[in-house]
Amino acid sequence: MRMRLYQAVVVAAVLTASATASRPAASADLYDTYNAPAAYDMAPVPPQDVFEGWWLGGTVGGASVSYDLSPGGSVSSSGVLGGVVGGYSWQHGPYVVGVEGDFMASDISGSRSFNGGINKVSPGFDTLADLRLRAGYTILPNLLLFGTFGGAWADADLPISGPGGAFRETTFFGWSVGGGAEFAFDQNWSARLDYQFTDFDAETISYPGGKTTYDPDANTFRGSVIYRF
Repeated sequence: MRMRLYQAVVVAAVLTASATASRPAASADLYDTYNAPAAYDMAPVPPQDVFEGWWLGGTVGGASVSYDLSPGGSVSSSGVLGGVVGGYSWQHGPYVVGVEGDFMASDISGSRSFNGGINKVSPGFDTLADLRLRAGYTILPNLLLFGTFGGAWADADLPISGPGGAFRETTFFGWSVGGGAEFAFDQNWSARLDYQFTDFDAETISYPGGKTTYDPDANTFRGSVIYRF
């Protein structure tokens, strides 16, 4: 009887010691299991207010400019443009408002003959610039749809060749409206596409052979790479 009791006590002690030794590891495993991040927690989360702040970028695109002429006729021109764009944006939830501007060099030209081919008018834009307000809405945390409205100006060469012609320069002023989309890759870098329509005021230019009034409208399509500070 005593021998069996002794054996039972020894067995119980061994089992108790084994259970005590294994418990910390099991508890640690259980802790790690419940505290391990879920798979979806490891996925990158778009930062909040990603479009907030100062930004600057490069822009390039194409444009078409149509001139109504007086005493009559019209001239169509097209070409490329490129330069810098920048501004500041405020973001509140999905809403984004801000101000932006750009300055671009361009090679936008066209020509038209008149007076039976004796004369030719060849207007062209050298530089364009805009200063606009921007308002938009983020349909995704990092995808912004926006519209813009503001003022614009352009430096132009307006030569007429042939009898009574001459080389003239002027600056057109007007208003611009447009819109586009911007996609943020992260907190700093984004890319955008936008379209602008610009209605310039008419300018009357004097030549030795008379006066010609130019009234241009411009359509521009641009892609930009943006860095946000």
